Amino acid sequence: MIEEEAQTVKPTGWFSAYRLSNSQVWTLAAGRSLCQVGAGLMSFYIPIVFVNEVGLSATSVGLSVGLISLTEVAGHLFAGPMADSPRFGRKKTLLIAVGLSILVSFILANTHSLPLLIAACLLFGFSLGGYWTTVNAIVIDMTTLEERGQAYAIVSVADNLGIGIGVLAGGAFLTLTNQPGQMVFIGCGLIFLAFLLVVQIIFAETRQPQPNGASGSQGILTALKDRRLLVYFVANSLFTTYIALVSSTIPLYFTNFVPAVGGGTDSALANTANLFTWCYIGFGTLLQLPLAQVFNSFKHIRVLMIAMGLWAMGFFLVWITGIAPSAQYAWGVTALCTLSIASVLHKPYAAALLAELAPTSLRATYVSLGSQSWALGFFIGPSIGGWAMDQSLTIADTIWLVTATTTLLGLAVLWLFESLFQPTNTIISDEGDRGCGDGSCQN
Repeated sequence: MIEEEAQTVKPTGWFSAYRLSNSQVWTLAAGRSLCQVGAGLMSFYIPIVFVNEVGLSATSVGLSVGLISLTEVAGHLFAGPMADSPRFGRKKTLLIAVGLSILVSFILANTHSLPLLIAACLLFGFSLGGYWTTVNAIVIDMTTLEERGQAYAIVSVADNLGIGIGVLAGGAFLTLTNQPGQMVFIGCGLIFLAFLLVVQIIFAETRQPQPNGASGSQGILTALKDRRLLVYFVANSLFTTYIALVSSTIPLYFTNFVPAVGGGTDSALANTANLFTWCYIGFGTLLQLPLAQVFNSFKHIRVLMIAMGLWAMGFFLVWITGIAPSAQYAWGVTALCTLSIASVLHKPYAAALLAELAPTSLRATYVSLGSQSWALGFFIGPSIGGWAMDQSLTIADTIWLVTATTTLLGLAVLWLFESLFQPTNTIISDEGDRGCGDGSCQN
């Protein structure tokens, strides 16, 4: 009877990207959007407030913010086994992560020294790692195999909207109220508190009992022995390196080396920022759900191959933008729109593919290990990009052609993955991978 009911609610048609068998995915998306309002506020305003108002040096604040990514790695590694364990599960682990974010918010609101700022940033990174590992595992629990790409697309849109709202709301608050900048962090704490209450009151535990499943360090060792996960890590590290290059290096390249795109005046940085806002972030957010519907019937690995091809095309267009004798602005717009499509195809389907690899008892552990590819990519991308932007114009131009060429390696890794490995969940029964749409999650 349960399986028959699930079939009756299975979405069909163009708008199926907006309908899922478990409506709590939408509630989770709304909660994630709320949480990202706070995270967007905090990440954006830490440098501005502590340099311009508190009076710390830009270098010291920059190094402090950089520590966030370091402890985020640790947060992922701790949260994975915790969220998979029967003692904590998804809900308690998420509550701990959000509780740490609340604590960080109020520390930042009362910080006037560098040591305290460093401590707050270290704690914030740990809480972010725990948050992302847990909420992504919850998406896996709540959805069926066929709809995970759509579900991750929905929550990705919610995340982007939350970050954008947070940045805009913070600016409006400071402009209209003339309050000290640190008051923004009080607002962050209240937003995180609201999300914590939503989790506590609305969400049930989604971890499915696995009496014989590995846990803790044993679970991590089991996951590390999975060759499929290692190959996935290599491929996803390339994807995240590309994302980091786009976000950290292309703005600098357009501003300093392609004046026809940046504007060629003192407003070059503002012009480049507007170009990114509309062509990369805005365009991708607009297409996220329609693309999820278009590629819903494709294998996840095939969608990632298409995304890899689009990354190659996008970086090639960036190279054309730099060397073209005319119409550089048009080339730049085309390049960013292409890279935007590549990015929105990658994020939900890479997450869905990782979900396919993970056995039910180790979903959060697999997510925590797979997430390390983001840390690696965001280390490699800015490092290589920053070096290239300090070199001659020839090297600054050529780096994009070289980057486009590396996608051949990415396609080879994805082809190897498809030809050698069969994702775990594609061969298990529907009973073992039906998500929580049938109400089977723990209360």
